[in-house]
Amino acid sequence: MNFLYDLLYRFREYLLLIALVILSLIIIFSNDNSEVRALQAKAADTFSFLQAPFLALNRLGNLKEKNQLLRQRNLELALELEQRREAALENVRLRKLLRFERVSQLRVRPAEIVNQGGSSIVNSVTINIGREQGVQKDDAVVVSEGVVGKTISVGNHTAIVQLLTDVNFRLSVKTQRTRAYGILVWSHDNLCQMENVPKSLDIIRGDTVITSGYSDIFPEGLLVGQVTATSNEIPGFHKQIEVHTFVNFSELEEVFVIIPNPEIAEQN
Repeated sequence: MNFLYDLLYRFREYLLLIALVILSLIIIFSNDNSEVRALQAKAADTFSFLQAPFLALNRLGNLKEKNQLLRQRNLELALELEQRREAALENVRLRKLLRFERVSQLRVRPAEIVNQGGSSIVNSVTINIGREQGVQKDDAVVVSEGVVGKTISVGNHTAIVQLLTDVNFRLSVKTQRTRAYGILVWSHDNLCQMENVPKSLDIIRGDTVITSGYSDIFPEGLLVGQVTATSNEIPGFHKQIEVHTFVNFSELEEVFVIIPNPEIAEQN
């Protein structure tokens, strides 16, 4: 307390001067004289000029905050739109799968791909159904567009599927139009080679390729792909045939496993 009294005493002249200036300003600006009014206007202009940068900074801060809120809202709307688009695409895929299940006379089980590369030695995926859902080793795996692969390892609730894209995969096929038989081997980028087809057989670009039925795994007539190029220029007795698969393997999410029908197995 003594320190405060000492401080006030030491600066009493300055404090008195400030008080008198404030009092003078109050008296001046409370006067209705025209000259005083002019002085008030000039003072207001001066304060307004000095205050303008601070107001601009304040507005800039508000604009920055609003801009951040708008960006956040824009991101939220973009995420919501992407979720709705994904839901619409999923709906389309599921409709195609259900249509395939209704049209097909085969006994099938729908499954989802839960992992890419389920095996280190083959090009494969893991699906979310297994032995308890009736899946066995060497069951055919398909989608509505065509052949995907076959199961090579089966657990109780999952199975590993060797894809047609694996270089060791071989599929017996034939052309739908002329019934020319061959062996399908993966090449690259959804392209395969149809091998062991004699040059004398009639195969043209646009022919549809299906499973031959010469297999205990794949039933006859499953879609595989379309012939995109043929050539007799290579040495030997066989054609060079390029086939583009109907299945886009980079977009696979849901598949069907063809379950062997016990009744048909007993008849055979």
